[in-house]
Amino acid sequence: MREKLSKNKKEKVAVAFISGSAGELDWMMPILDFLQNKQFKIKIIFLTRHSFKSVKQNKMCNDFISKKNSNLEVVLCGEPFFEKIERISYLSFRLFLKLKLNNFLLIRNLYFIYDQLFKYLFMKKIPKDLLNLKDEKYLFFSEFPSLRRPRDLWIKETFKKSLFFYCPHSPHIYAEDLDKKYLEPDLVDTRKKNFLLMGHPGDFFILNDEKELANPNLEKVFMGHPKYSNKWLSILQNKAKKFHSSLPIRKKINILVISRGYGSYLDEISHNNLVETTIKTIHESIPNYNLFVKKHPREIFSHWDFILKDYPSIQIVNDHILELAANVDFVVSFWGSGAMDCFSLGTPVIEYWDPNKYSKGQVFEKDSYNTIYRKLGIVLAANSQKELKTRISELVSNNFKLTSYESHPFFEDLVDRSNKWDKTMEKIFLSHNII
Repeated sequence: MREKLSKNKKEKVAVAFISGSAGELDWMMPILDFLQNKQFKIKIIFLTRHSFKSVKQNKMCNDFISKKNSNLEVVLCGEPFFEKIERISYLSFRLFLKLKLNNFLLIRNLYFIYDQLFKYLFMKKIPKDLLNLKDEKYLFFSEFPSLRRPRDLWIKETFKKSLFFYCPHSPHIYAEDLDKKYLEPDLVDTRKKNFLLMGHPGDFFILNDEKELANPNLEKVFMGHPKYSNKWLSILQNKAKKFHSSLPIRKKINILVISRGYGSYLDEISHNNLVETTIKTIHESIPNYNLFVKKHPREIFSHWDFILKDYPSIQIVNDHILELAANVDFVVSFWGSGAMDCFSLGTPVIEYWDPNKYSKGQVFEKDSYNTIYRKLGIVLAANSQKELKTRISELVSNNFKLTSYESHPFFEDLVDRSNKWDKTMEKIFLSHNII
């Protein structure tokens, strides 16, 4: 049963909206854990069915929302009608802005009535105990694309005294020129009420659309990624060291594949080829192995599911990448930010991906493409099956130790910011008398 907020006692409350996937909660978790330790009540509101399913399929995230804690509440809003309402309101809102219909008085008035109807339907899903005390100063967290949605305006109109934080949905590096010096303010203006939390100013340089993100009332805070802080990773880093040191007494090599399904970045034939050549190369290179496959959140059904019966050593897993990386000897990645998770635990990563063949999202340099993770110096490059075999052989010869890695100063700066994220957030909270 939902625990009601007392009207006589002010309680500290943080609300996290999850709408896309487990990646959003994954990014917010260290902050929410920090607030829990400061005696905040945490309300995690899932706005879609697929975001809740994604979190349930991620062991670390699911453990976070499932643990018995009177200060944590999970609210499910996702249902077909509600999701359609959200979708329709978003599309009509963007159309209204794009066509500049606000310039026409009659249309503006009609749209206001239309918008208020959708607002009413949305707010009915918000926990009543929050609405009953809407003049309190709450903390709201959501992914930064929500800045483009009308629900962001509805919530701000309702909870006028609250603070709003907009987060990435993953630790992906958007910056392309890693050597460029990006401008950023010397100090964060903690007096503001809206904060865009990003890893690095280089990311904002690429993402800035000169619209919602450029709003001067939205304070930009470049604080790294909380989950890469030593405080958050220390237990897993020690666990990984212990596992890697056990290599001489183990009979099998543990391998993790961070997969990517077919879609906008990869066609189905190419995906099937990556799967089959990865298995074949590992099978030929390492006699005894356990192969764990971590699918992409949107990779519901793929070629991995067809070949399981032929390779009993393959297991599709739902654990968090950090937990998996702490228990494997090396990783094969089909290009993704999970490579940073693995590198942060000292686990070698082979990036099996041809950026010239699959160029979407890649960095163009001179006359060819490169991946951002190779530019960061945290992965071993393998464009072909032949190169994959070579990389695996090198790791086998070196007992799967990281020796040839030399990460770029950009990555070192990102980690340094990540180690200070709690101090940054603390300054914001203190300036508003929240903690």
